[in-house]
Amino acid sequence: MSDKLSSPRDLFLQLLGQMLWVERMLVFEVLPTLRKQVRSESLVAAVEEHLAQTHGHVARVEEAFRALGAEPASARSAPAAALAAEHGEVVAKIAEPRLADLFHAGAAIQTEHLELAGYEVLIELARALGREEVVGSLAQNRDEEAQALERLREVAGRLRDELSA
Repeated sequence: MSDKLSSPRDLFLQLLGQMLWVERMLVFEVLPTLRKQVRSESLVAAVEEHLAQTHGHVARVEEAFRALGAEPASARSAPAAALAAEHGEVVAKIAEPRLADLFHAGAAIQTEHLELAGYEVLIELARALGREEVVGSLAQNRDEEAQALERLREVAGRLRDELSA
């Protein structure tokens, strides 16, 4: 694909590539690292559950590429990269483990919001392209991201309460 986006399909593939980059980064770097860093059992469980789901997200995004006759190709997502960099900088400054867990949960919530917004845009573009079969798989990813967000909110609330107790 050239650097110029001249059609809805080109835009869709570019944004789909960014989502693939995010999902792969989560599977291969972020979530395994986060799993090792957190101490809260409920946060560990949420991270492990979402890691398992995210493998499916990668597969469905790759399927969406193929449905449009394109090879899966990731494209760096600047917002996701910035969140990851900021996360590392802040974590390095936190001395209290319970505070770190609360921060990790908050950072995961930010990431879920980013993913949800990305999937909403992709779903609208897939509809514009008349690709309902792609809409279904992207909507499944979006729905699982929304479930993960709710779980993380619950965990963050408990961590907050424990920290202030």
